[in-house]
Amino acid sequence: MTTPSDPPLTRQEKLHLQREADYKRFKTTAAYVFLVASPILIALPPRRMNMLTALLGGAFGASADHVVRERTGRGILDRVSGAARTDLSLPSERAREVRAKLWEAKERRLREEGMSEEEVLELRERQLADRGVLGSLWMGGETGGWRERRLREEREALESGKGYGDLIREHIWDVWTWGKGGDK
Repeated sequence: MTTPSDPPLTRQEKLHLQREADYKRFKTTAAYVFLVASPILIALPPRRMNMLTALLGGAFGASADHVVRERTGRGILDRVSGAARTDLSLPSERAREVRAKLWEAKERRLREEGMSEEEVLELRERQLADRGVLGSLWMGGETGGWRERRLREEREALESGKGYGDLIREHIWDVWTWGKGGDK
């Protein structure tokens, strides 16, 4: 929005703003079209799982994400992956303030109930490190510093005379036995 103190827009700037608005309107219209048309086209005979079905499914997912993002400010993938839990992705400064006040009230209540300061800080760190569903599936039970641990283990194994083939075999065996070890 322009204020009375702003200089008037040039013809080129007006054209640019009009094109941006047209593009946004086109994306929203296309998202609604694919949101409706993709499932219909998937359901039409011949029904089979091929590249077209995968593309239509992807178009449906992208369209649904776009529509939800336009309406709420957060997409479906943000909600599923837990990316929206960080302070940076909160929609406004007011939301960040409210979240900070809620944290303070919760921490005060926990201290009154007898939790130590270290336990409260550990709980807060654990909740901030919560990765959501996709992050948990991808990273499994790994905690912070896993790269350093892996590099240290690799270095120790190489110094003890093992090769990369032995390390790969051990990792595969850990996956195969679900980390329980046992006889190879």
